[in-house]
Amino acid sequence: MKLNFIPCISLFFFFNSFSQGGWTKIISATNPVTTFTSNGFYKGCAWIDFDNDGLLDLSAAPNYLFKNLGAGNFTTVVTGILPSPMQDPGGVSWADLNGDTLPDLILAEYPSKIYLNSGGGNFTDFSSNLPNFSNYAAWGCTIGDYNGDNRLDLLYVHANGFHGAATPYPCRLYAQKTGTFDFVQKTGYAFTDSLKPYTVPYWSDYDQDGDMDLFIATGPGGAAGYDYCYKNMKVELSIDTLFRMNSNAFTTLKQDGQCYNFIDYDNDKDLDLCLTNYNGNQTCFYNNNSGVYSFSTTPFTLTQQNLSNCWGDYDNDGDLDVIITSDNTITRYFRNNGNNTFTQVTITLTNVAGSAGITNGDYDNDGDLDLFIHGAGNARSLFRNDTVANIRKFVNFKLIGVTPNINAIGAKVKIKATIGGVPTWQYREISAQNSFQSQNDLRVHFGLNNATIIDSLIINWPSGTNQTYTNVIPTNFYVIKELGGLTTSVKENNTIEPNFLLYPNPAKSSLNVKVNFELNRNTLLKILDLNGKEVYSYHLTTKVHEVDISKFADGTYIVSILNDGKSKTQKIIIER
Repeated sequence: MKLNFIPCISLFFFFNSFSQGGWTKIISATNPVTTFTSNGFYKGCAWIDFDNDGLLDLSAAPNYLFKNLGAGNFTTVVTGILPSPMQDPGGVSWADLNGDTLPDLILAEYPSKIYLNSGGGNFTDFSSNLPNFSNYAAWGCTIGDYNGDNRLDLLYVHANGFHGAATPYPCRLYAQKTGTFDFVQKTGYAFTDSLKPYTVPYWSDYDQDGDMDLFIATGPGGAAGYDYCYKNMKVELSIDTLFRMNSNAFTTLKQDGQCYNFIDYDNDKDLDLCLTNYNGNQTCFYNNNSGVYSFSTTPFTLTQQNLSNCWGDYDNDGDLDVIITSDNTITRYFRNNGNNTFTQVTITLTNVAGSAGITNGDYDNDGDLDLFIHGAGNARSLFRNDTVANIRKFVNFKLIGVTPNINAIGAKVKIKATIGGVPTWQYREISAQNSFQSQNDLRVHFGLNNATIIDSLIINWPSGTNQTYTNVIPTNFYVIKELGGLTTSVKENNTIEPNFLLYPNPAKSSLNVKVNFELNRNTLLKILDLNGKEVYSYHLTTKVHEVDISKFADGTYIVSILNDGKSKTQKIIIER
């Protein structure tokens, strides 16, 4: 089906947004990302560069796709994807399934679908290629390599009792045989052969043995029950099989699971676990100590009725923070204190009840993680990260694997840098499902705080190849090719450097603005506070301009330059 672009372009000017402690909620009435409507609560979303132009686009269940035009502009893309869904809940998972470099879409809906991204503005429904899939209703879905052949496989899960008039079926697991959309259905497991309220599936190599393990959150709708967690035995037995776990701390406890996330929150190079529960049990957090998982109490484990737990270094200080969504309470942000504790930051990011799916990614390519939150009514929100993260260092990697796993799903990325005088390892795993019915940007983001160099960068590719780099420069976007090299990638508007420089930053009494483009008589410099109030305006006539900020209050400000109908923005900190 041909993609048609609707000329509904939104300019993210600051009078169309408001700030919540550094998070700017975009509220422009002309922004299609924040004005579209969708029935129901339980919706997934994903930041995905579907056209490979270096800018993150937004996918939102059941059938929305918004193209990022740069400079804060989005436009609705009419795809023809599932024009008439027959249920409200829906999940998305994106990855390149056939090795042509373009990410493809699988959709959990009624009916569920698989769409091939053919390039040139074409998506093709390939659902008929999947056996026993006609009119299959699913709650969640995920893409991963379950049998270690470097071809990506598909899993759709059915929440028995929650799909209305749809015929109930067990989960559908499809293994790809040739890498060209030739799939075979796999059975013989409890989740493929029996009916349960399976909600969302997740692949993760939780034990770091080189194969992808499976975790199916199975919220039973009000009472606690056992989730369906499987250890992949490919490495141990050299056969394609999954063994259901029954001795780990998180498998012996009855859950009401919604979202499994294996993350390294304490930077000790192993994967800890956060599991959001709904009713029947509180949200659970497990620390991994040499392979033994033990329950840890945190502010977010004291509550129920949670859906997503979405992890990212939102303040770029060098450790992972978490955002929790709920259909009954507000979205909550918990900052990692770096000492095995978390603090709820109540003034920085709030949202009305009714949120479900959430995705993070740097959609404006300014070095920090932004958010889209999906759900019901006013809970649907786009947040731009204008926090202190912007004055801290970062690094961003796009991995390109060997065919057919071009997106390197399942790859592990580790970096070592000295942060605050302490040598620190950080660890990420590339996943096509790591939020409730949702996935984050496939690029890998690390916060680096004040690190001046990345001493070591290690990539463990799904194919088994390992690559190591040393002395990598922070505050850059990189592309890493398997069996190739590491190169800097383009940022917004095809330039690594911003179109203007601000210095010093932080500033005290004066601020220098230096532009590196040609001025015209309408080139306008503006400075706004985080409430969107204009505090300074000046028509630039020279490429270097000094601003007297001695009377400005301490805090974070937005510097915007408008030129030829386009705007560029950066953040500045004033502190004395």
